[in-house]
Amino acid sequence: MFGLRRFALCWRLAWCVPGAVAAGPAAAQTFDFLYIEANEGNASGGHAALRFGEQVYHFQHVEPGLIRLYRDDFAAFRFAYADQQNRSLRGQRIEVAAEVYQALQEAFKRRLAQQNRELDQLRDLQEDFELSLSLNAAEPAPPLQLRALGYFLDNYRLTPLPALANDRGDSPELTELRGMAAQRYGPEFLAQKRQALWQELQTLSPSDPNGSTLRPGQLTFAQHYKNRLLNLAALDVLLAAAPPRSDAWLTATDALFRLSAAQRNALRQYREATRADLIRLLHSQRPDWGYPLLVGMARLHALQQSLASGHLTVLDRRSADADPYAPAVDLPAALQYSRQLLNAANAQLAALEPLDERGYAVIEHSANALFALLHTETEPDSAALPRFSNTPDKAAVGDGPRVPLPAAVSAAYRAGAAKRLADYRQQLFERYAYHLWQRNCVTEIFQLLNATVAALPEAAAAAAAAADPIQSAEHALGAYLDGAFPNPIPFAAFDQVGAHYRTVASYQLPAYRDRQILERYQSAPDWWVDLQESNSLSSTLYRWHDQDAAFMFFTQDAVWPRPLQGGFNLAAAALETGYGLLSWPWDEGFHILKGLKGGAVSLPELLFFNIRKGSFPQLLPDFKPGAG
Repeated sequence: MFGLRRFALCWRLAWCVPGAVAAGPAAAQTFDFLYIEANEGNASGGHAALRFGEQVYHFQHVEPGLIRLYRDDFAAFRFAYADQQNRSLRGQRIEVAAEVYQALQEAFKRRLAQQNRELDQLRDLQEDFELSLSLNAAEPAPPLQLRALGYFLDNYRLTPLPALANDRGDSPELTELRGMAAQRYGPEFLAQKRQALWQELQTLSPSDPNGSTLRPGQLTFAQHYKNRLLNLAALDVLLAAAPPRSDAWLTATDALFRLSAAQRNALRQYREATRADLIRLLHSQRPDWGYPLLVGMARLHALQQSLASGHLTVLDRRSADADPYAPAVDLPAALQYSRQLLNAANAQLAALEPLDERGYAVIEHSANALFALLHTETEPDSAALPRFSNTPDKAAVGDGPRVPLPAAVSAAYRAGAAKRLADYRQQLFERYAYHLWQRNCVTEIFQLLNATVAALPEAAAAAAAAADPIQSAEHALGAYLDGAFPNPIPFAAFDQVGAHYRTVASYQLPAYRDRQILERYQSAPDWWVDLQESNSLSSTLYRWHDQDAAFMFFTQDAVWPRPLQGGFNLAAAALETGYGLLSWPWDEGFHILKGLKGGAVSLPELLFFNIRKGSFPQLLPDFKPGAG
């Protein structure tokens, strides 16, 4: 068993290098069909994706029962699946004409952009429907979460005239910004703009309360309402020169956060650029200028604090609407990695080019991650790490006035909002409904490939006058593959692609555990490494964590002992389920579900099939200065 283990690993690694192939046409290009092996967790039966250069497109099942396209950087995709999820990646390299390659890449880009727009619109229609239930109703309107206002206020109540209480003293930064606006646009500009916004909110009405659809780019009534409310809140903060709350930013006196003279100069220049941007924003015609105004005003204070203290200060990006998570992180390694990321981000402060918003956002995000890890290091009891928002959006509760709609208009609006939401949701389900066999990560790839090549003029001409999609695919790809059985199974689809598409190479990228075992072979006897790493109790590589169900043996290493090892794994799953029955009152069934999941992935092992391979969520990617 032990010698075979080493032989199998070496053979698998040898297969990673594509063999020599005959050179294709000069104009040909290649893309890869990727198969990701099965493991416990998401896509437990395996996964499929397409790789174009350094970009990977793959479909995933998302709530509420849709199949959604995602795009990831290949390095991040490989790290997530091959390292953290410990799954080997296999690839078939497919050669196509340059114009086919370009058409396929553009088709996946268009599908991604279209689906993102459609799901954003679904969210907007849901918000519109929820607002329609509260307007002109007898019960109080539900409070609204106003993004970025939380950097200045806990809650906000809109009044006809500015009446924002400010018991913390005037902010010098906002006082200066207010003076700059008065100098640029006139002394009454802000007050007049505020009054105009109040009047707009009072007279706001649905443009077509009975409308069944939205025009492309059309905002919902709820979006108009929330935009005006947030715009008014941002103006009230500026008019009152309200300083940020004490918990709006993160700062530390650690040497890592100390700023050099060159870095302070870069931040000083960025502060001046931010002020100029905010003055222009006050005269912007965009409907949602309140959010960037609040973020910019909050950042002015963080920048000023950085310059005054000599240590980096950033806005707190911890997300309030997401549960914290507690991965089994190697805290020293995570701290070292975060320090490297922050140092790389801070290098932009010493660059010759001026710091821009994108660069500052990278610094802000890196600093937030490091602050969270430092907090975990100094307070071990707070093991849960926060999730971070993509942009600064600490929210405050907003209490806006009811829009005085006539009863008939209000009723029509509620009925129209409900119908628009139901109709649009049905359209999305008809277009993207997930099905385990008929609409999954494989069938969607084949469907989009076939539809794209069938639309190519060259493929249509080659398929004769009828423009047969089968002939089009054969001409462009080498074969026509669809969702017929067994193609919906990822590993079967991978074999079909290798057998029928115009492939020029195959390769495998081994999982993290396989690579580490091969390294251990260099410093210890094979039999000892195989024995030690065969189970989760003595393994030096794997440490059990609550994202994996309890198990004893790694059954992917050898086939013949798999049923016996699977029996032990099934017993471990039964023990965890039994423990879960006792712990149910305080863990809400967590261990019961884990035990049942462990049993489900252990049963195939009794029949010589392997799914579970263990995972390593604590891993950090290799740090490469200048990457990304």
